[in-house]
Amino acid sequence: MKLIDDTVNPKEAKAKGKVPPFISLTCFSRNKAEIPRVVKMGSIMRVHRGDTKKFNKSYQLNCDVGIKAAWLLFDPSDSVRPMSHTGRTYTFVEEDKKKLRELRKFSEKFFKDNDATEFASIGSNVDEIDLVATVLSRKSCKKNYDRLLVFDGEEFIKLAIDKDRYTHISPLDIVRIRGIMQKKNEFLVNDYTNIMKIDKDQAAAKELKRKVEKAKKDKKLSEQLDLYIPTVDKVKTVSVTIGSKAKAITLKELFELDPSKLKSQKFKVTVNVVEVGPRNPSDWIVTLDSKARKQYSISDSVKHYYRLQLFAKDFANSDDHSVYPLYLCNIDGRGKEFLPDADDEGTPKELKRIYKTITKPWFVLDLVLEPVVSEGKSVFFIVDTRLTL
Repeated sequence: MKLIDDTVNPKEAKAKGKVPPFISLTCFSRNKAEIPRVVKMGSIMRVHRGDTKKFNKSYQLNCDVGIKAAWLLFDPSDSVRPMSHTGRTYTFVEEDKKKLRELRKFSEKFFKDNDATEFASIGSNVDEIDLVATVLSRKSCKKNYDRLLVFDGEEFIKLAIDKDRYTHISPLDIVRIRGIMQKKNEFLVNDYTNIMKIDKDQAAAKELKRKVEKAKKDKKLSEQLDLYIPTVDKVKTVSVTIGSKAKAITLKELFELDPSKLKSQKFKVTVNVVEVGPRNPSDWIVTLDSKARKQYSISDSVKHYYRLQLFAKDFANSDDHSVYPLYLCNIDGRGKEFLPDADDEGTPKELKRIYKTITKPWFVLDLVLEPVVSEGKSVFFIVDTRLTL
């Protein structure tokens, strides 16, 4: 990996000459789960007990987890709790927190002022290319793969990506794709291809936006882009909330609330749905068993109920790029208005239409959510909402 800080970075290297443009870090482990998985450009890493080694006449930092080293990986801008780390526990004292704040301050300015993708390209390897692109769509194509359609400002590119490896990628994300191969008109993802999300305020994202705006002046490109990138006049709300006691809130604020202080409150959010799980709408319907029927006092005439997740982005807060899980489970009657009757014969066909509609970027949902606290964490369920497709 290529790392920078306020003392070693491309800007300092250009100004002072003798400073290397980045720190090269290599992580070793027999366990794949102990290798850091970086999903955002600008993520912050702390390496503990690393070794300095010389490789090809250049010094690099080695992090051998199997012997003595450890690492913590932090979000570029949010929380002092690491996104992932090695080992069961870790030490993170006030001095570490101070360093984290300083690095975030440096990182925010550096990535806003500099297109970091220019400093981290493949280089002279002509068999591979790098891209900065907008994700237009993501669809299932094989058992373990999804088909990604991206636009780099000049052309539309299709990539088959591993479902589990790239779960962090959603439509309308701006991404840095490193190390893909091109054979004729087909682009191939390697085992070592990396895809990182780029914040829209970073210079690399602004440069891509400039290219996309230029592309929209081309009639052919504009017609294709309009199918995926919503404009204000195309945005349509396709749900209504029932009742008026819900408090309006952003998803970020909602998920930061203290679970111990949540009682029988309801909250209203406005979201874009980027995916639904399970992806097959027929799997949203679950058959009632005798135990559940007795527990919830459900009559014999009711045969099925819904259980699914909406993975949503906050439409009301465009600065928040996170994806949040929202749940629907109407076995106890909550959220029964949201979808058509699960026992109706035509429902499976109707669910396919609903899935295709609500996952399009220009359709927006107003939702009422009710928290359920489980094991000290809040899980939010859809209630008092009806689709209006």
